[in-house]
Amino acid sequence: MRFEEWTLDHGKRELIEKDGVVVSLSGAEYDLLSAFLAWPQVILTREKLLDATRGSSSMISDRSIDIQVSRLRRKLRDDPKSPKLIKTMWGDGYIFTPDIRR
Repeated sequence: MRFEEWTLDHGKRELIEKDGVVVSLSGAEYDLLSAFLAWPQVILTREKLLDATRGSSSMISDRSIDIQVSRLRRKLRDDPKSPKLIKTMWGDGYIFTPDIRR
């Protein structure tokens, strides 16, 4: 799956920059990015992201999603002060804005 200048190889679970450099993702970051790619341009609540990444029986707090989004933004070089890829929808959750190419 491609978006902006990135490729996510689901088979290898790798995030690849346009110049071919592989960016390491934790399991949680990979799951989160996969959820965003599954529902692009849709506002996803923290609860929805928790369900998509950890399962509905998870005892993890929704604050952990904020931390994972922050880490993923850093790896995607998405400016946290003015993010363009993963936008915060205050009071609602997050939205992944790029167009996805499969």
